[in-house]
Amino acid sequence: MPVNDGLKRLPQPPEARSKVQQKYIAGVVYDLIAESGIENVTMRQVAEAAQVSLGTITYHFSTKQNLITAALELGYDLPDDWDQYKGSPVAQLRRIALSYAQQTPSNRWWRFWVNYVAMSTRDDEIQKTQAERFDKQRRFWIKLVTEGKAVGEVRPDTPVEETVDRMLVEVHGHIILQMLKPNAKMRASARDAINRMVDGILVGSKIGSAPSD
Repeated sequence: MPVNDGLKRLPQPPEARSKVQQKYIAGVVYDLIAESGIENVTMRQVAEAAQVSLGTITYHFSTKQNLITAALELGYDLPDDWDQYKGSPVAQLRRIALSYAQQTPSNRWWRFWVNYVAMSTRDDEIQKTQAERFDKQRRFWIKLVTEGKAVGEVRPDTPVEETVDRMLVEVHGHIILQMLKPNAKMRASARDAINRMVDGILVGSKIGSAPSD
């Protein structure tokens, strides 16, 4: 699934106990962890920054582990404009892939994600969750490329799983490069490269050729 780059921090917390409130809290978690790291953030700090009671945080998430995991999952929700891409698996794939081209030099989601990955090297449970999330994402991309072949958007000679694996390596590489060099040129380069990557699997594409089985 894609990264939901539409999660915005609201000026005031929502009143209802709902997915909207959970997304708002997740946004606060991104900010705090991006600034301080997972190990240094407490549920009380999240409650204070979100301007909600500690009871509200524990009601939704019960433990810090659950809170962090939920924040990760919410970041992969389908974007708010997803409906406009329905009917074209390639357009959907491009929309997801382009979320790996950052819009700002200090994107809070990706700074949270990097902290999560780093923590996974020291915490077996977090590593397990991260691996499961990646496998889920990979299956979703495989589904989109397979559907693209079925409707005639993707070249019929495209080996689906190999292509998806190559794409996932590429987009995650762009994230690291944008972290290392957080400037407009690197972000534009990532966007151009991702567009070429998707264009390369289209029927009639002259951008390289799909790997053979």
